[in-house]
Amino acid sequence: METTAGVQHLPRRSTRIRAQIPLRVTSLDPAVTLSESCHTLVVNQHGCGVRLSLPLEPGLSVRLDELPDGSSVTARVASSIPLGAGNKYWLVGLALDQAGNVWRICPAPADWGVAPSHMPRVTTPAIPAKKNEWPYSQFSTRGEFH
Repeated sequence: METTAGVQHLPRRSTRIRAQIPLRVTSLDPAVTLSESCHTLVVNQHGCGVRLSLPLEPGLSVRLDELPDGSSVTARVASSIPLGAGNKYWLVGLALDQAGNVWRICPAPADWGVAPSHMPRVTTPAIPAKKNEWPYSQFSTRGEFH
């Protein structure tokens, strides 16, 4: 049985938001064949978590294509965690090589900084909170969206 005693929880560098944003993840390592369409589960200014059909080695360089404005960015795999029994899907954490609001979230949390005015933005609608739905316009002070 694992214990969390002694584990330090560092504050997040930027607020995490639950969002399903479609994109394509492609390996930049010629030894790893991967080009998979997927969507984000969570995003922040420094990266995202995506659901993929296979685990990836931490440190692997990838390109994220088909972002909301049609651009591409590079990232590195930070982690791969199996989702559920059977290892059918993996939660893969990706750290952006250059932090920023590549997800075009608007309004963005205050700790994401100010987005340039020329940047196309994805507007997050103010949706009333309902059971099993996320109120996208609310942000907590804990560094995670609830």
